[in-house]
Amino acid sequence: MSLAATDIVGTLALQRFMTNLNLSNQKLRGANFNSANLAGTSLKGADLREADLSNANLRGADISNARLNNAKIVRANLSRVDLVRSNLTGADLSNAVLKDADLSETILIDCDLFRVDARGASFPGANILNANLSDADLSGADLSFANLSDSDLSFARLVSANLSGADLLDTNLSNADLSGANLRDADLTRSNLSYANLQNANLSGAVLKRVNFTGAFLQGAIMPDGSSYS
Repeated sequence: MSLAATDIVGTLALQRFMTNLNLSNQKLRGANFNSANLAGTSLKGADLREADLSNANLRGADISNARLNNAKIVRANLSRVDLVRSNLTGADLSNAVLKDADLSETILIDCDLFRVDARGASFPGANILNANLSDADLSGADLSFANLSDSDLSFARLVSANLSGADLLDTNLSNADLSGANLRDADLTRSNLSYANLQNANLSGAVLKRVNFTGAFLQGAIMPDGSSYS
């Protein structure tokens, strides 16, 4: 189903439509899609600033190159969603499901990603500055070359995640599970890894200046000089 290019701001009208809509490039600022079923919908290039997508089903939707600044996306199903190069600055995605989603080069500055399920998601080159990712599950996620500076990843699960080349300056990774993670050439300057699990992690070439390793478990980790921690 395709809709005309109308301005649908702050309305519930679209909720009666079901899946596979074409809402590309639509002006939907402030629209209310709370609990809507928008699986497979195209929202490519749409203006969704301050929209409410909480509890919505967006599985498999195309939301690439969209503007979602300050959007409310709490507990939404974003599995396999394409969010490539979208802007989600200040958005609330707490408790959302992002399994196998593509967020390559996406802007997630100041986002609330508390307890998101982002297993297998792709974030290469994403800007995740000053975001809340505490208690998030990022197991198997690709965060290569992502900017995670000043972000909170305390108690996060990053098992076998790819953080190669990532910017982790001043990042809180306390109590995080980074077992088997790839941190090759990552910059962890002043990061907090207290009580983190780094078993069998790859830290070769990583920058570890002024890192807090208090209580961290490093058994089998490959250190910056290529040696294995024992």
